[in-house]
Amino acid sequence: MKTFSFTIIAVLTAVLVLLNPAGSQAEFTKIKIAVLDFEQKGRFETEDIGKMVAEWLTTDLVGTGRFDIIERKYLDKVLAEQKVGVSGIVDPSSASRLGQVLGVKTIVTGSVSNYGGTIDVNARLISVETASIRTAESASTDNSRDLRKLVTQISDKIMQAFPLEGYVIDRAGNKVILDLGRRQGVRSGMRFLAYVDGVTRKHPKTGEVLDVETIERGTLEIKEVKEKTATAVIVKESYTNAIDSKCMVRGLMRDEEERVENEMRMDVEAAKERERAEKKIRDRLEADRRAERNREDAERRAERERIEAAERQVQWEKDEVLRAEERKVNKKKKFAPNISF
Repeated sequence: MKTFSFTIIAVLTAVLVLLNPAGSQAEFTKIKIAVLDFEQKGRFETEDIGKMVAEWLTTDLVGTGRFDIIERKYLDKVLAEQKVGVSGIVDPSSASRLGQVLGVKTIVTGSVSNYGGTIDVNARLISVETASIRTAESASTDNSRDLRKLVTQISDKIMQAFPLEGYVIDRAGNKVILDLGRRQGVRSGMRFLAYVDGVTRKHPKTGEVLDVETIERGTLEIKEVKEKTATAVIVKESYTNAIDSKCMVRGLMRDEEERVENEMRMDVEAAKERERAEKKIRDRLEADRRAERNREDAERRAERERIEAAERQVQWEKDEVLRAEERKVNKKKKFAPNISF
C-alpha cells in the first residue's frame, strides 16, 4: 500500500513538472485593454486622424509584449451592439460599462487636436473596475510630421502606468540578472526599483492586509535583454551589496522616474561639488607646500648669507691683524738707528 502511494505521488510530481517547466519563474499574464479611436479636434490634412492615432497606439502597445489588445473587428461589433460611436466614449462611467462587456481591465481613449499649428495628443486610461481615470498622458508638437513620434511617447508613458514586477535572481559585481525578459516586454534602458517587503499592516478586526511597507534598496537600468531574463546595472544602491537575490523589482512609475532623474542629477551635482571642494583643498595644500618651500628656501638663503657675512668678518679681522702687524714692523724699521762703521 505504501509503495502504491509513493508511486502515485511520484507520478503527480512528474505531471506537475511537465505542466510547469518554467520552474520558479511566475507565469506572465498580459494586461487586457481596449483602445478606442481618439476624438479629432481641429483640422488635419488626413481624414480619420483619430482612428489613425488609435491604430498607431495599438501597434506600439502590442509591440511592447505587455498588452493583450481587443481585436478591432470585435471592438466595432460590440460598439455597434451598444449603439455608441467608436470615438464617442469620453465619460468614465460609460467606458467602464463598455469595458465590462469587452472583458478588459482598462479602456484607453483620448483626443488629438490641432489649434494654431500646435498638435496635442491626450490619452486617458480608464479603470473598468473603479470607473475612474487611472492616469492621463499628453504630448505636443508644432510639426505635424512628428505626430507618429507623439504616439510613441504616449505609449511609453502608458507602459509606466503598468509596471513590471519580478525578482533579482543573481548578482555579479555591479550587475544583476532579473527573471524578466523580452517575453514580458523588457527593453534596454528601462529602469527598475529594487526593494524588499517590510512591515505588513493588517486590520485589527478582520485581519485583512491593508499595507505592506516597501524598503527601497536601489535603482537598476536594463542593459541586455534575453527571452526570459535581463541584465541590469546598479545605478544607485542604498548601501554596499544592498541589492541581492532576496530583492524584488518593479518598473519605475513616472513620478518615480522623475525622482530618480532628480536624484541622479543631484548626485552628479554633489559629485561635482565634492570634486570642486577637493580641488580647493588640493590647491590650498599645494599653495601651503609652495609657501613652506619658499620659506625654507628663504631661511636657507638667509643662513648662507649670515654664514658668508660671518666668514667675511672673520677674514676681515684676520686681514686687519696682519695689516696691523705689518704696520708695526714698518714703523720699527723706520725708526731703527742707522749704525755704520
